[in-house]
Amino acid sequence: MKAILRKIIIAVIAVAMLAASAAVMVAAAALALYGVLRPYIGAPGAAAVVVLVAGLLMLIIGLALERSTLKSKPTPEDEQDLAQKLIGLAQEKPLIAVGALIGAIFLAIRNPALTAVVVKAFLDPKPRPSKKA
Repeated sequence: MKAILRKIIIAVIAVAMLAASAAVMVAAAALALYGVLRPYIGAPGAAAVVVLVAGLLMLIIGLALERSTLKSKPTPEDEQDLAQKLIGLAQEKPLIAVGALIGAIFLAIRNPALTAVVVKAFLDPKPRPSKKA
């Protein structure tokens, strides 16, 4: 049990380190591009080019993700509701489900305002549509 928990913790730390490294690299690349272009087109122009490059990069990644999601055919599993998917996931991987449950409990303890909002969202009746005359 301890070995599995240790592997999970190491994997989470590794993913966080990779995400932080990627964010630093993107910020450094933007700063470098700005520094190269500033003497030629001025500060506002260089900033605009950095924003344009970032927008184009987001567009390319978004189109690639959309294309990959459109290629996948819907399966009967995709038509299940969220509760059925969560129950199936908990049955297949009980250790991950226990870890997620412990994380949710700690989140609920540390942030009671968020817990109150979530509970209220589930318990409040759905609002009725208003009739406009």
